[in-house]
Amino acid sequence: MSPDGSPYPLGKRRTLIVFAGLTLGMLLAALNQTIVSTTLPKIVDDLGGLQHYAWVFSAYMLALTVTVPLYGKLSDVYGRRPFFVLGILLFSTGSIVAGLAPSLDVLILGRAIQGLGAGGLIPLAIAVIGDIVPPRLRGKWQGLTGGVFALSSIAGPAMGGWIADNTSWRWAFFVSLPLAAIALVVVWYGFGKRNRREQHAIDWVGATLLTAGATAGLLAAVWGGVEYPWASAPIVGLLLACAILIAAFVVCERRVEEPILPPALFGNRTFAAAIAALFPLGAAMFGAIMFVPLFVQRVLGESATSSGAVLTPLMLGWIAASVGAGQFVSRTGRYRPVLLAGPPLVAAGFYLLTRLDVGASTGAVTRDVVVVGLGLGLVIQTFVVVVQNSVPRRMIGVATASTQFFRTIGGTVGVTVMGAIVTARVHGPVGDQPAQIAHHLHAAFALAIFLAALAFVATLFVPHTELRRTMEEPMPERELAEAA
Repeated sequence: MSPDGSPYPLGKRRTLIVFAGLTLGMLLAALNQTIVSTTLPKIVDDLGGLQHYAWVFSAYMLALTVTVPLYGKLSDVYGRRPFFVLGILLFSTGSIVAGLAPSLDVLILGRAIQGLGAGGLIPLAIAVIGDIVPPRLRGKWQGLTGGVFALSSIAGPAMGGWIADNTSWRWAFFVSLPLAAIALVVVWYGFGKRNRREQHAIDWVGATLLTAGATAGLLAAVWGGVEYPWASAPIVGLLLACAILIAAFVVCERRVEEPILPPALFGNRTFAAAIAALFPLGAAMFGAIMFVPLFVQRVLGESATSSGAVLTPLMLGWIAASVGAGQFVSRTGRYRPVLLAGPPLVAAGFYLLTRLDVGASTGAVTRDVVVVGLGLGLVIQTFVVVVQNSVPRRMIGVATASTQFFRTIGGTVGVTVMGAIVTARVHGPVGDQPAQIAHHLHAAFALAIFLAALAFVATLFVPHTELRRTMEEPMPERELAEAA
């Protein structure tokens, strides 16, 4: 509790300042992705290299995903501020490299550097909220962070389209630099310094094994069925390398003093159940983002602009549910009703999507994605609050980062599997007919229903633990034992 009697350790005013810096940092990562996506055709027209088009997205996501757990652990050891600042600097450097790129190869390099920075911005922002806001009050603050993603989803494509039509595509990368400068100043002066200096042994071997294993697995997911057949030597080799490296990582983590991803976390019932739910939810979420626009464009015959705009209601539903869930959890201290309501809503939304055919309207699609968005909004941020409440403060960074890491991995795997379902038989004059495309998209949406069901089952194993009202309030005995 702060000296002025506020339950916020930094006091309400400074908490607001720090929160402003956090949201600016998150906005950097979220807004840039949506701006760039609408300028990609212009970029390829200018720089060429159409065969490497997908790598503008993949390089960013690969770099982001593999660095998330590293930022989480290192920030637990050395403090949040230096790594949040590092994330902003790396992201800004990548933006400059991409904006000045003379070729698509250099632009992809810039995107990878951006990803290295973005890997710290979102999970560390959420971890800092865990440091400065008591768990009982954290729900409504975490809910507000959903507004960042809603804003980026609405404003990003429109801004990117305006840039592409009225100026150089390079401004799609430069436009983030003023935001980065403001965020850097706020973070540097708003964050506190860590007073205690302790000796730590960083698990660099484990970090290397995890990074290499995740990279091999993600590359197999990105290339499989696109660059190479799934049964080809490169893909099989990458999958084997992933399995061997991850197995070596697990063995390593059990033997080191300070593991990069502590095995003890998985002995925590709340954390394990949350991860088991977030993995399939991530797959369903990315499936909606990737394949609903395809349905609107290829089945309903709408324009590319209309197909992208249909995601706006999904994000609006998400933010409305996220804010509402945050208020409910903060006021009542009860989170299980919210968590248990989310997956069924997600499943209901995807079920409605499976009922749409070539005669459907965009209004019907909008209705269905709003239901999906409401379900996702209830659970994604709430799970983060629940996980943070279940671990000691020294583990908040790595636990928070792990939620995003497994959700992103789930999304990558989910999009890959759904993509395989959709494209397996969509070829030739029959497969290209809207009715046939709808049929295969229905199969992908049906898989999302199954994923939501898995998430619901995992959520049943999340125990109720009273959310702490202050940062000083001790953890319940059961949670302490599981976190030991």
